[in-house]
Amino acid sequence: MKPHVLLRVIAFMLLPFLLSGCWDRVEIQDRLFVMAVAIDKNKGEKGKRSYYEFTAQFTEARALSGRVTSPHVSPVWNATSTGPSIFECIRLMATRVARVPYYEHLQVIIIGEELAKEGLNHPLDLFLRDHESRRKIKLVIVQGSAKEALYVKPKLIPVSGQYISRLTEQGRAKTARLPHTTSIGQFSSNFHGGTNSVLPRITTHPHELKMAGGAIMKGEKLVGWLTDQEVKSLRWINGTFSAGDEVLLQNPEGGPPGFTTLEVKAVRSTVHTAIKNGKPVFTVMIRGESNLAEDGMQDKPTIEKLKKKEEQVNKTVQAKTEALIKKMQSNIQTDIFGFGEELRRHQYAYWKTHEKNWEHIFKEAEVHVNVETFIRRIGQFK
Repeated sequence: MKPHVLLRVIAFMLLPFLLSGCWDRVEIQDRLFVMAVAIDKNKGEKGKRSYYEFTAQFTEARALSGRVTSPHVSPVWNATSTGPSIFECIRLMATRVARVPYYEHLQVIIIGEELAKEGLNHPLDLFLRDHESRRKIKLVIVQGSAKEALYVKPKLIPVSGQYISRLTEQGRAKTARLPHTTSIGQFSSNFHGGTNSVLPRITTHPHELKMAGGAIMKGEKLVGWLTDQEVKSLRWINGTFSAGDEVLLQNPEGGPPGFTTLEVKAVRSTVHTAIKNGKPVFTVMIRGESNLAEDGMQDKPTIEKLKKKEEQVNKTVQAKTEALIKKMQSNIQTDIFGFGEELRRHQYAYWKTHEKNWEHIFKEAEVHVNVETFIRRIGQFK
């Protein structure tokens, strides 16, 4: 037999083995996806250690595509297990769920308030170690029980875990009322880098969740809350205010009420450091650009009026950011602005000496804020 004919015969003999497919594949309709998990603190019986209360939200591909037509089949199923570790809680799910849960599509991790006060180091450890977990998984803190957030029934999206994930994404794209840090990867980087974080805060309602404001994390522990307006001020200071609005009162000293709304498009922030009389001094330089969104039909824009509005927004932002800095220094005593990192970069000798005492020094640090904004577009005036 000629060599080229022999090669063809061998190729045809091997072809069935190459096309046999995966022996251990699982059809998509048989997969049980985990879209969200909620972790709460669960106190054990007297004399026993505390346990985690781990709730997983399961759904099928049919539910995600909206093709569940049977009234006897629920598109979403929440199952809860308790155990001393998250790994054990996940394995205990096998005693309750008839199919193997897949965590590769996990979109959000919800932490309850009481557990967050104790710390996130242990609850998140498994998800950060597991090679199947993505670092872009959303991380949110709920005021109250995390489990309750998964039982909310949104009107438009049947899977509440998917609803929470989309709230986070849309919130970052359309408003500055959510913190810039929203994933377990970002939180882990901040934690291991010695930087405090602010995570998204959610509150539960019967048919919706409100995601606005932030949870102040000192290291791994929850120490306080920020309102949505305070989160906006934080993003002015950090230079991450890339979408959102700023509303100005037109007549702050009296007269007919009226408001000017600016659409903030871009913000840059730089921090200058200095050491004076043995204490750190920070100067925050904020530069912003915005468009005129609403101003009233009778207020015809002129150069002089725009300049006054720019001065007004400068004063408004400066007052709000200074109030937030004062609150963090006096009440919560936690540096969420990254001032310590700026000191390490630019005043390393001082930082090396006072690093361990930074939280105390932060309370007495001198901080100045300088704001300069520009209105670039005023839209059409017909």
